[in-house]
Formats: sequence, C-alpha cells, structure tokens
Amino acid sequence: MSAAYALIPLLPLLASIIIALTDRRLGENSRKIGTLAIGVSFGLSVLAVAQLVVWGQPISVSLYQLLQSGDLTVEFGLQIDQLSGLLLLLVTGVSFVVHAYSSRYMVGDARFGRFFALMALFTFAMITLVMSSNLLMLFMCWELMGICSYLLISHQSERQAACSAATKAFLFNAVADVGLLFGLILTYVTFETLEISQILELAPSISDKTVNLLGWAGRDFQISTATMISLCLLAGCMGKSAQMPFHVWLPQAMEAPTPVSALIHAATMVNAGPFLLIRFSPLLLLSPVAMTTIAIVGGTTALFAKIVSLTQTDIKSTLAYTTISQVGVMIMACGLGAFLAAVFHLLAHGILKAYMFLSAGNQIESIAAHGHHDPPVDNSRPSISLCAGAFVLSLIAPVLLFSGPYEHLWTAHGKPAAGIVFAAIGLLTVFFAAIFCVHSVTKFFQTRPNQPIRPRFYSIFHLIVISLGIAALSVFLMVLWTGFATFLMPALAKPLVAPTEPWLPDGRRQLFLAALAAASIGWAIACVLPPSFRFFSLVPQWARTRLYVLFLNKFYIDEIYRVLVVQPVIRWAKFLWRVMDVGIIDRVSILSGQMSLVVAAWIWRSIDVQGNSRIGSFAKQQDDAIQKFSARPLQHQILIQIAWLVVVMTLFYWLVLYN
Repeated sequence: MSAAYALIPLLPLLASIIIALTDRRLGENSRKIGTLAIGVSFGLSVLAVAQLVVWGQPISVSLYQLLQSGDLTVEFGLQIDQLSGLLLLLVTGVSFVVHAYSSRYMVGDARFGRFFALMALFTFAMITLVMSSNLLMLFMCWELMGICSYLLISHQSERQAACSAATKAFLFNAVADVGLLFGLILTYVTFETLEISQILELAPSISDKTVNLLGWAGRDFQISTATMISLCLLAGCMGKSAQMPFHVWLPQAMEAPTPVSALIHAATMVNAGPFLLIRFSPLLLLSPVAMTTIAIVGGTTALFAKIVSLTQTDIKSTLAYTTISQVGVMIMACGLGAFLAAVFHLLAHGILKAYMFLSAGNQIESIAAHGHHDPPVDNSRPSISLCAGAFVLSLIAPVLLFSGPYEHLWTAHGKPAAGIVFAAIGLLTVFFAAIFCVHSVTKFFQTRPNQPIRPRFYSIFHLIVISLGIAALSVFLMVLWTGFATFLMPALAKPLVAPTEPWLPDGRRQLFLAALAAASIGWAIACVLPPSFRFFSLVPQWARTRLYVLFLNKFYIDEIYRVLVVQPVIRWAKFLWRVMDVGIIDRVSILSGQMSLVVAAWIWRSIDVQGNSRIGSFAKQQDDAIQKFSARPLQHQILIQIAWLVVVMTLFYWLVLYN
C-alpha cells in the first residue's frame, strides 16, 4: 500500500507532461486531466493521513538511488509523517479547488493548456517538497517552485506589468535561495548525510559545535553551527515567504490570474518557508540567537504588513499584505517555539485565504460586468438589542483563545517567551474582535437609523438554535485543538519541558479575566463610537495625513530598492559595457586581428623574397583565407570557434582518459 502513495506527486507530474504535449489536440479539455489528477492525489492524501492516525508510524516510499560515491549515497524517496500529511491535505485540497475554479475562470484564454500544465507542475513541486526525504530533493523542488511561479505570474506576457512582476519575484527568490543553498551545504558538511530524518536525529549532537566564519582572513570568529544553519534556512524562508525586506515581490505578483494568486498565497509558495522552519525545529531550538532573530523578523513583518494593508485601495493588494502579515505571525510563532500554533495557523490561513481570493475573483468579475453601487453609510448608534447580541458574540473569543487546548498549541515547548507573546496577542485579538463584532452586527442587521431588522431572528427558537450552534462550534474547536496537538507532536522537536507544565501557574484565572475585560472594553468603545470610527482620528491632524501617505506608499521600500540597488546596478552594468566590452575587448579584438594580418603578410613577403614560390603561394593562400574569414559574419566566426573548441576539448579528454 505504501508504494501507492508515490502516485500523490506522480499524478500531477504526469498530468503536466500530458497537457504540455497534447495541448493543441486537447484544447480546453486539458482541464479535466489536471483536475482529475489532483483529485486522485487528494484522495490518496486522505488515505495516508488516515493510516497515520490509525498506526502512528511515518510512511516511507523508496523511489530510486540517484548516485553513490564513497560514503555518500543520494536516494530519492518520499516520507509522510504527521507534519507532511497535514500539509498534503492542504496542498492537494486547495489545488483541487483552484483547478476546478480555473476550469471556468480561464475559459477563452489563449494559453489555456499552458496554464493548466504549469499549475499541475507547480502542485507537483510543492507536494514533492513536503514529502522529500533528503535535502537535495527538497532544494530541487524549492527551485522548481520558483521557476513555475515566474511562468505563472507572467502568464499574460503581453502586459508589461505582469512581466516586471514575474522578474521581480524570480530575482528576489533567487537571491534569498543563495542563503538556503549555503545552509544545506553546511548541513551536509556537519552531519555527513543528506537524509532529513537522520539529520533531525543527530541534531542534538551538534549543540556545542562551532564554525569559523573568518578563518580565511586569519581571524578566529567562532559561531554556533546550529545558529549558522538556522540563519541560512531563515534567509531562504524570507525570500519564498515574502518576509521583510524580501516582501516586495508578493503584492506585485497579483498581476497573475486570480487562481494563481490563490494557489501561491494559500497552499504553495508562501507556506514553504514556515514548513521549512517547522521541519527543522530540532535545529532551531539549539540556537537561542536564531530563534530570537526569527521571532523579530516574523513579528516586524506581521506588524508592517498589517499597517500597510489598512490603506490599500485594491482588494487583491489588500489580501496580499494580509498574507504577508499572517505568514509573519507563523514565522514569529516558530521563533518563539510555538510550532504547534504555527502549523495550525498555516492550515487555517491556507483554507481561508484560498476562499477569499477565489471569492474576490468572482466579485471583481461581477463588478466588471454589472457595475458597483456603494451602499449608504450609516453612522447611527446601534440599538440596544443589537448591542446585547454583539456583547455575547464578543465574549466567545476570550473563551476560545484562552481555553486549555488552544493555549497548549502555543506553550507546548515550555518557552516563557511563547507564553508572554501568546498573552499579548490574545488580549489584543479579543479587544479588536469585540470592536469588529459590534460593527459587523450593526452593518448587517440595521439598514436605517434606529430601525433594526426584526425578522424571526429574535424568536426564542432562533436564539436557542444559535446558542446551541455556537456552543457546539466551541466544543468542536477545543476537541480539535486537543487531538491536533496529540497527533502532530511526534513530528516536531521534543519539548524543552513537559507539555503539561503550565507557563503561568499562578495567573491563568487573572489572564482569563483580563481577556474578558479586554473584550468588554472593545465592545463598549464600539457601541459608543460610530461605525465610521477610525483609529487615525486619535492622531493629530498634522501627523494623520503624513502617516496615511507613508502607509499608502508602503514605507517607500520599493523606492529605496530602486535608488540603492536597481539604479546603481544598471549604471555599473552600462559602465562595464562601455569600458570593458566596447573600450577594451572590442579594441583588443580588432587590434589582434589587424596584427595577425600584418604578421601573416610579412611572413608571406619574406618567404616569397627568398624564392620559395611554393611556400610563398601557400602563404598567400592562407592570407586570402584570413581576409575572407575576417569578412564573414560574426555569427559564422563564433560557430567556427565553438567547433574548434569542441575538437580541442574532445582531444584533451581523450588524452587524459586513455593515456
């Protein structure tokens, strides 16, 4: 049965190849092949996770041995454990929905078959990345995802904006991937193996090992090997998951068709970074410096992107910056040791963001077809009945967030920093959730000032049904969080302390009461202030406009890149072209050609004067050949030089190998 799970990545790959080869013949029927292949992969993923739940043992599938040199053996294989199983459900499930959605969304597109071939290949790359059993396979799929994203973002290549966005995405990911490559090389040098399972088992043995960074300069600058590897992994994660300062490519990637945006933001691309950090969690926990750096990068990115998203006017740009913010929260959770919370957040965010992007695509198409009329703005105070209902809803958040099962997702590894940050984020969440609840309720259930809708919603029956539904949902989430933590824990690093040890033994009741108080304060503020209230009104007028412009222009980070990186590189390239190519190389080539002709002519005259007519005529023939050769096109000369180079290289290898 285990061998059948090799079809999970193989089916999307075969679908991509078939669609690419039979594009013209299949036409728009190619969508059926891709959708069917992804659907079967999703079904097999469900079976794999069910087997993990029943047996609890990771599933290994050996494919083939790539190479063997001395003690190094590189074998391509697949491994499905609890972490990769959950990610498989997300990737294949979201990809299947996106394929089905694209079947209608992309109808009439000139590159219909090419689109579905690339989508299937993109899905194959992410699936294989999740299931990879060694570093080489992981890095190959990591780079394949970058190539597919470039091709998908530039799908509408007739638009300059799409081509520029694809180029920016490719360059930023390529630069960040250099750090990842160094990290993987250092990992192999340290552990002398490429197998991920062996690396994770041997990780505790390098806690006291160091590497000398400046040994080449005659200096002794020792740094922990675990720290260096973790920081290199973070570099690759920052590029692929659009973390500051490598985040600028993701908003412009919205130039891709909406299904591509949904796939990149929800199931593939941006989730690869958190998955990489979670997969190598045993290494991260060995380095407090790396953990702190990861938490700072994630927290800074989350705060920055959230602020910028508040001022964006385009719906897809807003969703892009919310994605950056949410992934930043996942990265921060990894830096705090809350790997369980990071995985749960990754899965929940992937499902929600896929729904939001596909819904946004439908809304954009609807507005383009039928136009858009803004509803009248209602600044009235909500009625007492609506305020009471909103108060009940606002109290659900503190009950759920500060329940034992959800708290365990953050504090399972016993790191005090995770508990402190969890308390801070939880209190802020319930405060703003209460404000949002009041504004949402008054917006949807009140159409005119002081005249709320009074349908059967206010009957005793409906109140009982709604209360039972909320209670059932709360119980379901608590049971889900408990089972989720129990299921996933074997695939993560061992906790620093026992999972049952409380991080705040004497303050749990006070923290829960503080959460209820935060929700009540947020509810009171929202009821007193009108729905049009914005926190910008608390800022003085002279600073309000400046802050808004700063946020609207995304802190001018794109402009800073253009001034400090792009323009200097272009100017330097032009300078090298003028000085080196035109000024030196071209002149040296012309001068050497002229000197060769002069020397050849001199030799011919010298030999001819001595009376050797045969040799003189031969030299003359050579001179004529040189003249004819110099008059031939440049491409012809290059081909001749390449041919001679091939002959010389063949002769060289023959002499080395057989003599």
